[in-house]
Amino acid sequence: MKRIILSLLLILNTCLMFSTDYIRIDKQALTVPPNVKTASDIARYVTRHLTSPTDKARAIYCWIAHNITYDVSRMYTTETYTNPQELVDKVLKTRRGVCSNYAALFQACCRSVGVESYIIEGYTRQNDKTISIGHAWNAVKIDGRYYNIDATWASGYLRGNSYTRQFRDIYFLIPPVEFIKTHMPFDPVWQFLTNPITHKEFDNGDFSGLKKESNFNFSDSIRVLSGLNTLDKLIRENQRIIHAGQTNQLIRDHVRNNRQGIDTEKYNRAADTFNKGVELYNQYIRFKNTQFQKLSMSDDRILDILSASRKLVESANETIPSMEPDNYELKNSAGSLEKSIRVILKNLDSEDKFVGKYVKTARPMRMNLFYRENR
Repeated sequence: MKRIILSLLLILNTCLMFSTDYIRIDKQALTVPPNVKTASDIARYVTRHLTSPTDKARAIYCWIAHNITYDVSRMYTTETYTNPQELVDKVLKTRRGVCSNYAALFQACCRSVGVESYIIEGYTRQNDKTISIGHAWNAVKIDGRYYNIDATWASGYLRGNSYTRQFRDIYFLIPPVEFIKTHMPFDPVWQFLTNPITHKEFDNGDFSGLKKESNFNFSDSIRVLSGLNTLDKLIRENQRIIHAGQTNQLIRDHVRNNRQGIDTEKYNRAADTFNKGVELYNQYIRFKNTQFQKLSMSDDRILDILSASRKLVESANETIPSMEPDNYELKNSAGSLEKSIRVILKNLDSEDKFVGKYVKTARPMRMNLFYRENR
């Protein structure tokens, strides 16, 4: 019995120690003056004199939970943003937002003070049932370990469509094995578990799989992700999600949104590549209009410009067929790009024929080619 009492006292003393530290940090976090408005300025202000990632994350979490109100009117919003900064700017301007705003703001603040953090998308369980609304939260990596943070839930709670502002200090630095009982990421890698549970198990409230041994290496997957571009990240994420099973509409919607993101990235890449090809083609035309600088330009340079232009335009052309956009605007944009590509390829074919003749013609006779073409 004495041993049990001593253990309880030790736990209580440890909790009090952290609680005291957090009281000091929380007090500092709530003194931000009104003229401090950007995410980076707010983060630097609340973390001044703080050195550890834990303390910095705590100060940011506390400020957000106390200063951002959940916007019930946007609870079912389907708004999309091309840049997380838009989410940050909007929530700081209105001091109201939904989970995506909370998560984006937490991420922006953490990055500005050197805390490694992530935005995670998924869905949740409350009162022993799966909630049919998507959710977003954060994770931080501290001393090589991953912990979960939900600033949205920390700011208050919903009862029906009524929101109550109330700071709830239970959503800070939650270990993955506990957090998974209420928060399910779409992508299994963000469970931070070597034995991730399935969507079906989560939906059924079956967490017995957490006791099973497995060797899923989420750390390696996250390490690889950090070195990938946006397109490859989306492709790999969708592959993992589809492999894990699309057991509800939220997951299917997320996969569809990712596919739209993939198509958008492909289109942007194709358009950028095409524009670079057109720049080279226009450069070639400018040189041609000067009779290749009055015949002084080397044949190799002329051929290289045309060849580089064609490679870029053809590369863009190869990307378009891999797109499957169901977005009307994106489909129209892709169609217009295809037409433009066909025009430039036709022009390149014509110029290839001209340059083919030009380089085979003796230099004294080359000017005649320009005269004949301009008739």
